[in-house]
Amino acid sequence: MASQESIHFFSGDGRTRLEGRWVAPDAGAAVAVLIHHYPPMSNMDQRAIFATYKELRGRGWGVLRYNSRGVGHSEGEFSGGPGEDLDARGAIAEARRRAPQARLAVIGWSFGAERALRQMSADPAIAATVAVTPNPAGIAENAGGAHGPLLAIVAERDQYFDLIETRTAYEQASEPKSWILLKWADHFYATREDEVASATADWLEENTKK
Repeated sequence: MASQESIHFFSGDGRTRLEGRWVAPDAGAAVAVLIHHYPPMSNMDQRAIFATYKELRGRGWGVLRYNSRGVGHSEGEFSGGPGEDLDARGAIAEARRRAPQARLAVIGWSFGAERALRQMSADPAIAATVAVTPNPAGIAENAGGAHGPLLAIVAERDQYFDLIETRTAYEQASEPKSWILLKWADHFYATREDEVASATADWLEENTKK
């Protein structure tokens, strides 16, 4: 099993240097890019992100997780969305550069889920996308056209996004799509990060098969 390494790469426009962690996939395995929550309050080492990294790595996946602009040792400042979209694009490009033959999935949490959905909409080569506690507006704006398999993981007691609005946006999204509702969970899935990680990995393995 490959060891994790610290890396640096540039945002999609080549202007912002970002820090990340990379572990190469086992032979024949896929790769996932992990996009963290709202940057002023989150980073690539947050428990939810690390739990998913650990679960995927245990299954032989390659994983690239990173700090978006203005977080940790990444350059730049938080932009509220446009800059972070460039960061996500750069992370996907870096993962492809490092594992060019691997199938690639993107996983995002909350604010990061919207970044993941935007990449899904723009990049048909993404094999699968997981949006954890997604903003319903992000689903509505980015999941109506052609895309690879999409999983929405939704918290029943989300403090920020209305469950009915999220379900309505999901119902209007195009196929292929899947829905997992975690009963009693809040927006951050506190104490249930491992459960989300396991559900994510199970679904990805089923939906990224060659």
